[in-house]
Amino acid sequence: MRQLSRDKVPFNISFCSLNESDGISEGLKSETKVILMQGYRRNQSEKHEVLISFLRTESNERRQFYLPLLMEFNGIKIKNDR
Repeated sequence: MRQLSRDKVPFNISFCSLNESDGISEGLKSETKVILMQGYRRNQSEKHEVLISFLRTESNERRQFYLPLLMEFNGIKIKNDR
């Protein structure tokens, strides 16, 4: 994902949504034509290692997801062993 983003090549992802503040999920979310963006630095968020920022290339909207909740990348299912 990082290399594709560096090369400005959009990709598709699916992840489970999570709103930690409210303790709710809206289930599986799918995003198409996205690239990764620079996320939070260590001094900005305790979640800097797991909260991933991405850009919707078609609308220029910046969004985020939790890396452990990534389920699919370009049609390939992700297996999380943790």
